[in-house]
Amino acid sequence: MSESLVFPEVIVSLPTPILVQQIEIRRLWELLVSEDLDVLELRAFHYLDSKQTRVEHFWAEKYDSTDALHRAFEDVALDLNRQYFNVYTPLNRLRSDFHGSAAKDSDIRCRDLLLVDIDRVGDTKQPATDAEIFKARTLADSLASWLSNNGWPDPVQMLSGNGVHVYYRLEDMGNTEQSKDLIKTVLVTLAQRFDTPEVVIDRCVFNASRVTKVPGTIMRKGPETGARPYRMARLLP
Repeated sequence: MSESLVFPEVIVSLPTPILVQQIEIRRLWELLVSEDLDVLELRAFHYLDSKQTRVEHFWAEKYDSTDALHRAFEDVALDLNRQYFNVYTPLNRLRSDFHGSAAKDSDIRCRDLLLVDIDRVGDTKQPATDAEIFKARTLADSLASWLSNNGWPDPVQMLSGNGVHVYYRLEDMGNTEQSKDLIKTVLVTLAQRFDTPEVVIDRCVFNASRVTKVPGTIMRKGPETGARPYRMARLLP
């Protein structure tokens, strides 16, 4: 099992020991908003059978500290990932009165993050090549630079395993139809400006209960080959 590290000048494959995964998964808390948190949700899908799913909830009130809450989530996420589940969590905080299995849009308290999901065109039922990842990274950098020049803050970027995610922090945005429409419009506008024949922005990730991949976990889809390896999702520097 290996991950591919993509840099402007060079692409290097390195092994992914559990210690590296433990370090990388802790960076999830650099991305998610942890203040005033009531519950964390983990969703896992077995890569060979999408019907084989796991949903776990971690209630803050059951733990002595936020750190203990985080460690419990990390331990379960990495354990499921070792069992060949791909692991996800919602972008946005859940309501304090949440009850149920997997969170729906109506279960989301507010909009914490805008996700720009960049992926290759064509068949995505197998891992990406290093060249395809590099093209997604190039588009992500161009998008971030353009938005920065237009007054946007610096984003957080994540190698999602087969593409690149770009996240922007949202301030005081409610979970409303108006906010959904606004995010939908932003994604369409960015796609129209930055899509290429080879790499595109997903226009459909505007729903409030959208999940994102958990850094530090290996993302598996289809058969792994030397040219198309499974990779670890990780936040980029």
